[in-house]
Formats: sequence, structure tokens, C-alpha cells
Amino acid sequence: MKCIVAALLLSMLILAPTVSAESQWYKGATHVHSLWSDGNGAPEVIADWYQEQGWDFVCFSEHNILMEGEKFVPIKPDGHLSPERYLAIQKRFGASWTQLRERGGQREMRLKTLAELSEYFNKPGEFLLVPAEEMTTDGGNPHMNVLNVRELVPGAPKEGDPVPKMQGYLDAIAAQEAKHDVPMLVHLDHPNWRNALTTEQIMAVRGLQFFEVYNGAGPTDRGFPEQGVPTTERRWDVILSMKLRRDPDYVIYGVASDDSHRYFNFATANANPGRAWVMVQAESLEANALIEAMKRGDFYSSTGVSLKTLERSSDHLALAVDGVDGVTYTTRYIGTRKGFDADTQPFVDGDGKTPPSASLRYSDTIGEVLYETTDLSSRYAFNGDELYVRATVTADREMANPPIAGDKEMAWIQPIIRK
Repeated sequence: MKCIVAALLLSMLILAPTVSAESQWYKGATHVHSLWSDGNGAPEVIADWYQEQGWDFVCFSEHNILMEGEKFVPIKPDGHLSPERYLAIQKRFGASWTQLRERGGQREMRLKTLAELSEYFNKPGEFLLVPAEEMTTDGGNPHMNVLNVRELVPGAPKEGDPVPKMQGYLDAIAAQEAKHDVPMLVHLDHPNWRNALTTEQIMAVRGLQFFEVYNGAGPTDRGFPEQGVPTTERRWDVILSMKLRRDPDYVIYGVASDDSHRYFNFATANANPGRAWVMVQAESLEANALIEAMKRGDFYSSTGVSLKTLERSSDHLALAVDGVDGVTYTTRYIGTRKGFDADTQPFVDGDGKTPPSASLRYSDTIGEVLYETTDLSSRYAFNGDELYVRATVTADREMANPPIAGDKEMAWIQPIIRK
């Protein structure tokens, strides 16, 4: 009997909420591009936009480059930095803000470094820029974002198996964490992007704790049934279920991001800012605190749905939606039960072939809807036979600027692993 009580107490300690009474919610963008790589906006313009729109932290995750040293971009009518956009920067930040040079008759503006941007924008407890990088494989997947990075990690070449590339990125960051004694976070970007990764390739990577369940740059969360590519949510449930069979401590969390590139023409087809974000419950608006909170699962991801409260405990998952009058919100508690059917089948298309991007087909007992409600406040009490439970909230209201017309506002709540 004493052993049973001790086990129950240990379970409660493991799964009880880890945030303190003083913790706050912080809204963040983990995947943002500027003129430092392939974005069309100067970084100060982008940071200013996110700050004005109510974001608390932003991670500039440029492709295979850190925002350090000198980089100049040309000022030309047909370029990303047009004369009009340059003048707008001077008007907003002052004539002394910019530094110019001329080469071959072409004027160029020096881009501000992250250190310079941080000195201007960072405000304790109000706004924070976090160093980041998108570790980019040449020519396609995998791409992986690292937050709170200290040293550049080179991108992998195009050729070869994606699994060792992903593993190499993760191992390089683990070495940096140990070297600098700071927490870092790596999330797999847009797994359903061109040359989609298979679910089995993602499962083969050791130590992957985060992936993009939603990417606002385009249809990168959707499945492509004719090619055997599942939705990112389906991947989430399959990966959790299959890996938890062998490792009861395994978990992977879902991140929503903008992957923003275009800042001057807001339209459905453009990779605009403001479409997706994370809400992190942390003790302070500091990079280390934010990363540690996300590693605990103390965050949810959103494309427009806000929560008033969120409880993740040893015996239940509960939430209250911050609803808008006239909008209906459907909350689904999703999970897989112990003893699920783990059999798989190969995907075969209409021509009797298996495309290279096709994942295996898995049982419908994976990722079942355990409870569904349209009440703003809801609670799912664990029965004890669940491997994990997560939740989604879907509004019947369309996003303000969706990447695809008709996309609804959503929120994704991180899974609780049942011990």
C-alpha cells in the first residue's frame, strides 16, 4: 500500500502544473525572416510591427546566418529595399538611424544587428528579441529553428537521407547548450512542405521535442492524401502514440509560427506576419525562462483563439476560452488509449505505387476524439487508460488574414503524458 501511495505522489509531482502563481502569459513569434535572409522587410520595420501589434517576444530565424557583423542591401526601385521603404525607415527612426555606402554607383544600407535592435527595442518585462537561426538544408527539408542560439550551425547539403541531417542539427545544439550553459529550443519546421518528410523519418530522430503543427506561410499543415502525406496533427498523434509504446517519458509539442517573409502587401497568398503564435506561461520575459517553460509544455499555440485559463494536471486537462460574442468554439480532447492497434500498412496511390514522400498508414485507434464540447469552459478527467491527452479549440470564425481562404481560428493545447 505504501508503494502505491508513493507512486501516486510521484505521478502528481511529475504531472502537476510547474508554473508559479507569479507567472504570466507571453505572446511570441518563433519563426520570422527579414532582409538578413529572404524576407522583404528591414528588421527594425518587422520588430516595430510585432511590438505595435502586441507581441511580447520575437525570434529572427534567418536562414543559415546570425544577425551579426556587416551586411548591406541595395536601395533600388525593383528591390526589397526600395527608395520609398528606405525613406519610411528614416521617417520612423530618424535620419541618423541608417548607415549608407555606395558601391559601383549603387547606394546600399547596412542592416542593423540583433545587438543593435535589442538595444533599441528590448524593454524589461514588455518586449524581447531572442537570438535564433533557421538551420536550412539546401534545396528542401529538413529545416529546423533553434531559439536562444549562440553559434551559427551550418545548413546541410541537399543530397542524402534527411534523418542524419535532423539528428546533426539537434546534436549540434545540444553541444552548444552544454558549452554555453543556456537552454535552447529546436523545432522542426513545416514537415509537410515540398519534399515532405515521412512520419517515420521524424520518429527516427532522437531528442526532437518540438515541431510546427501550423506554419502561416502556406498549406504546410495540411495533408496531401494523393501522395500519402498526413496532416501535421495526424503526424503528432502517430508520433506520440508509437514512441510512447517504448519510451514512457517521450513527448513532442506543437508550435504555431508565422514563417513570415512579406511585410508590405497583406494578402492570402503572401507569407505575412501575425497569423500564428505561441502563448508561453513563464515566470519572466527572459529568453531562458521562456525556453524552459516551453520545454515543460507550459504554452499553447494559436491562430486567433485565446484562452482565459489552462490547467494541465495529473488527473485532468481543463481550459476556458476567451470567447467573442457570436462565435462558436469547439473544443476537442484528443488522445490514444493504451493497447491501441499499432499495425501499419504501406500507402499505395491510384497507380499502385508508393511515392517517396508517403508515410505509412496507421490505425484509427490513434488520435481519437475522447470528448467534444462547444462550452467555453471544459474539462477532461483522465480515465487512466490514456497514453496522452491533448486538445484543440476551433472557432467558426475565419482568420483575419489566412494563408488559405476559409481557414478558421484555432488553438492547440500541448499533450499531457499519462504515467
